[in-house]
Amino acid sequence: MSRFFILFSLLASTLSFAQPASLSLEGKNHSLDERYQLMKSNSQTYQDYKVIKEFVLDGVWKIVKDTVKNQKRLLAQSHEEISQLNASLIAIEITLKNERAASADVTYDSTHITLLGVDFRKGSFLTFLTFLFAGFVVAIGVIAGKMRLMRATMKEKIVIADIITHEYEEFKRRALEKQTKLSRELQNERNKLEELKAQYR
Repeated sequence: MSRFFILFSLLASTLSFAQPASLSLEGKNHSLDERYQLMKSNSQTYQDYKVIKEFVLDGVWKIVKDTVKNQKRLLAQSHEEISQLNASLIAIEITLKNERAASADVTYDSTHITLLGVDFRKGSFLTFLTFLFAGFVVAIGVIAGKMRLMRATMKEKIVIADIITHEYEEFKRRALEKQTKLSRELQNERNKLEELKAQYR
């Protein structure tokens, strides 16, 4: 009787806690991890066990197999594309080697240049022109630097002359004011002296 009761309890709890079948299979854009978590979260717990319907597990397993099959197909396609790219690379390398071999047969005139009756290799001639141009650039830079230095010196001299002129004008103004003040004081003293003389007469 107790065995019958235990079986009945297991069957009743399985039916009452079992998840709806559609919940673990819904959503076509879920990843495998998301489907697993969805199936796990929507399943019911009985003691330490998860109760999941068998056809739900079959559906998830079918999705897993389809995903693995699709991944294998994509991997095979990738390998095929890599093989095609390797073949193209080999063909390009062969073409490049042939072109280099053909370009190695260059004449003396194509590698040299004549200037004023003197033969130069094109590389040497370009190097000479580069150094000559660099020399011109450096000379222009030095001249420009000297001109800037002269301009800065002239500006400094003009500023110093302006300062000296301003100080001279200020000194001149102060000297004039002082002279005027001394003249007034002198005139005042003369006036006082005249007043004193007038009193004693």
